[in-house]
Amino acid sequence: MSSPSDVEPHFPASADGSKPDVKGLPFNMKIWILGQQAYKRYETQGDIKVLEFAIRSLRLAMEATEDDNPEKVTIIANLGVSLSTRFKRVGELRDLEESIYLKQLANALTPYDSPDKHSRLTNLAVSLLSRFEEAIELDTRAVELVPDCHVHKSALLNNLGISLRTQFELSGSTDDLEKAIELQTHAVELMPEDSSVKPMGLINLGNSHLRRFGRLGNLEDLELPSRIKTRFKRIGDLADLERAIMLLARSIELTSDDHPEKPLSLNNLSNSLRDRYEQTGDAKNLEDAIAHQFRAVELTPDGHPEKHIYLNNLGTQLGTRFKQFGNLDDLDWAIIHFTHAVALTPEEHHEKPSWLYNLSSSLLDRFKQVGDVLDLEEAIRCSVRSVELTPENHAQRTRNLRSLGIRFLTRLRSQHAHTDDASRAMEAFLEAMQHPTSHPLERLQVSSQYAELLTEFSHLFTTPPQLSLLEAWKYTISLVPQCIWLGNNVRGRYTSKELREVAYNVGNAVTAAISAGEHGLAIEWLETGRAVVWSQILQLRTPLDDLHRLHPQLAEHLRHVSHALELAASGSPLVSVESQLPSSSHDIQIQSSHGYALEYDKLISTIRGLEEFKDFLQPKTLSQLARACVSGPVVVINVHESRCDALILCRAGDVVHVPLPELSLSRAMAVQKYLWDLLRAKHFLNRCRSNLQDEDDGRGGRVTAMDPPDMMRKILADLWNWVVKPIMDIVCTLEPPSTTLPHVTWCPTGPLVFLPLHAAGIYPKNERTATTSQTIMDLAISSYTPTLEALLRPRAQVIPAGQDPRVLVVSQPASPLAINNPIPGTTTEAAIVMSLVGESKPLDDADGTVQAVLEGMTTHEWVHLACHGIQNRMDPTNSAFILHDGRLTLAELISHHFPNADLAVLSACQTATGDERLSEEAVHLAAGMLNIGYKSVIGTMWSISDYVAPEVMRVFYTVMAEQVKAGGQLQPAYALHEATKALCNSSGRGGMNDFLRWVPFVHFGL
Repeated sequence: MSSPSDVEPHFPASADGSKPDVKGLPFNMKIWILGQQAYKRYETQGDIKVLEFAIRSLRLAMEATEDDNPEKVTIIANLGVSLSTRFKRVGELRDLEESIYLKQLANALTPYDSPDKHSRLTNLAVSLLSRFEEAIELDTRAVELVPDCHVHKSALLNNLGISLRTQFELSGSTDDLEKAIELQTHAVELMPEDSSVKPMGLINLGNSHLRRFGRLGNLEDLELPSRIKTRFKRIGDLADLERAIMLLARSIELTSDDHPEKPLSLNNLSNSLRDRYEQTGDAKNLEDAIAHQFRAVELTPDGHPEKHIYLNNLGTQLGTRFKQFGNLDDLDWAIIHFTHAVALTPEEHHEKPSWLYNLSSSLLDRFKQVGDVLDLEEAIRCSVRSVELTPENHAQRTRNLRSLGIRFLTRLRSQHAHTDDASRAMEAFLEAMQHPTSHPLERLQVSSQYAELLTEFSHLFTTPPQLSLLEAWKYTISLVPQCIWLGNNVRGRYTSKELREVAYNVGNAVTAAISAGEHGLAIEWLETGRAVVWSQILQLRTPLDDLHRLHPQLAEHLRHVSHALELAASGSPLVSVESQLPSSSHDIQIQSSHGYALEYDKLISTIRGLEEFKDFLQPKTLSQLARACVSGPVVVINVHESRCDALILCRAGDVVHVPLPELSLSRAMAVQKYLWDLLRAKHFLNRCRSNLQDEDDGRGGRVTAMDPPDMMRKILADLWNWVVKPIMDIVCTLEPPSTTLPHVTWCPTGPLVFLPLHAAGIYPKNERTATTSQTIMDLAISSYTPTLEALLRPRAQVIPAGQDPRVLVVSQPASPLAINNPIPGTTTEAAIVMSLVGESKPLDDADGTVQAVLEGMTTHEWVHLACHGIQNRMDPTNSAFILHDGRLTLAELISHHFPNADLAVLSACQTATGDERLSEEAVHLAAGMLNIGYKSVIGTMWSISDYVAPEVMRVFYTVMAEQVKAGGQLQPAYALHEATKALCNSSGRGGMNDFLRWVPFVHFGL
């Protein structure tokens, strides 16, 4: 093309056949306009021929325009953008290089104060994404040049955020990712609700949050894309994921196969279908996801810059189907596609280590299935190369090193072992453990695998390893607080994979310490790894008297940040904190829970740097933990697949080891299942405070050939023989002779958490021969504690000697929220309580609102809750007391302080049941009340009878009233012991063999 007459016939017409009117304009202007129009047409149609025409036109316009023409810089910029677009379409590196050159030229020719300067900088940054530091610097300058009111400010912020996020993926620096999220959040806030670019801004922000979820495991980040989809319903007419999938599928149907964005759309639809598969488990979603991903691969030429990503995703989806259904063909094809992805990816590409990692993992899976040593050798080769290509400071280096160590360990365990496999696995694990930028959970996993290596193959090391077995486990334990991050809310911490991983590895570490005879160390480690979330909550409430006396400003700052984290943890808005904090730019920077968590970590580090506070909030030593034995010995029971042991902690700090050879993890799990099957069959786990007038009405049926009393008798006998009797044989020799029974506090682990150790014994069928019985109740008073720390917290004497406690008595005989399950006995129960205690305040029926109960708890020492209780297994923090106008949840209780708390009586159902998935976390209402400040808590292990509860409370409060009158230390555990004994000895329904009625009542605390 050399003249307008050459140009115009070649310009593609619009849909109605019209062409732009360029008559009368200079040749260079005509060809420039034609080029611009062609590029806009390409953006709507995706026809590569139109893009080619645009580039030819713009190149000719640039060559035909004099250097002193002010429009030349714009023509140069337009040509640079068009070449960049063609690079994205066909992957020709020459286009990218020329695009960068032209954009740099356009930027150099644009004055700094020009209104187009920011667009020149931004366009150049887009092409410089492979040179991140330069791109980010340019984007930053562009952002600084433009005020918030500028129409392009949101786009500039979004682009800078993308650059920072990409730099994070290369460097692993979370600072880059946090800054990216901050900028993209600002970008979205600046976009009008009806803006056509707002959906894309939300998607970019969601992707950054997903990256942070992958790095930190924060469930709030994972939930954000769901909230973004909700925003889409309002601004993009996408009702939900189903609607999104339907529209994506429809748009793909309407897009020609040669459209540049079709493979990307297919990839996105595939990812959405995979998300739906993960949510629903419907295999058809996975099948469709694979089909669309395969089509994306088919439509993308090998030279395209995204091809390797689509191949890797296809391999991942096929690998998922293999793991679900076990079809080796899927695994074979996954390996083929991973191999192709690796081959297409340049050595210097930042994703190549990840593709090699994926290929290595699939090869290892096939080796385990088929046993072909060539697969194992190739898996090792890929892992070695993955590590070699991963920068030293990259966050994924730990993952890749761990993968390499596992490959060597796998070969070491096989018949194909090499002589240096043990040393090479150790080297990989050690380097991975010491990597500073990786996620703490990854380092914890690596350290546990290092310990496995030493446990199995210590005989292969001729010289002592750099870290001994116990040193490795000590390192593992040190990572526990970092794995469960304070930046997450309580629900997020309880539902995180990290919590289950921590529990498993802590159990291994404790068992290793016991096997090595380090019993005190075992108790310290178990304490660090149990009830981690509760420990964090307690840590935030640590009194700061000494710190405040010596460093008042530091103490006040820590108090503010701790309180903010408590509110964030419970889900309360942080705005309530802002009103208490000084208004400053520093406060604004830490408004999010992540910001507060980071600030908290910095403060703790600063305080520990002070000589007199070097042990501030550090894990307790054995001598400190021994102070938990104020009421008597504490019995810690470790249940592990390899061995079971009890550790009796005494007042003097001595630890007595009691092996439990008759107990095993499988036995404990079987007894737990046996008990819960019985409770479900008799409706004691799925209904609350029911009258259960006739237990022989057949509604529960029979779960075995035995009657319920016989089943319970066997359960309690097994617990006696396997666990309690061996321990009590030793306890009775440790406690000095006395006329009163010793007080034993149980701190079990694993399945024993859900079993009634306090009722273990040999119970005769005929109560008349009860003198032949052997039970824990004859030997000791029992209490429970989730942790030793819960018994150590300073508790002021809140009730003056000789003064009656103030008692808040809450009863809900017919809450509107449980209209089909009235519990009229709560009215009788409340009357009994108020007749036996001094100063009391009733909140009956409609008076018992959530707000009234919370207010009453702040001013009363004792609280009695006679109502329905609910254990929420899907979200433990939503376990709740059912009041008149709503649920008083565990999450709500955590967010409040009760300065006068002393005794809580939870005469409701399942208040001490817990969650079997989180056995080490004590996620139940009784533990919640203990950990928010109550000294003693009475709870129930399963549903209680509406007519039995008043009788138990009559005896309990009678004994408590006698103790108050006598003065001195109150003993609620003794009062409950007497109440259950009275129920056992009664001739009515509450006799000894009516185990399901009297066994559920338990005491927690002092």
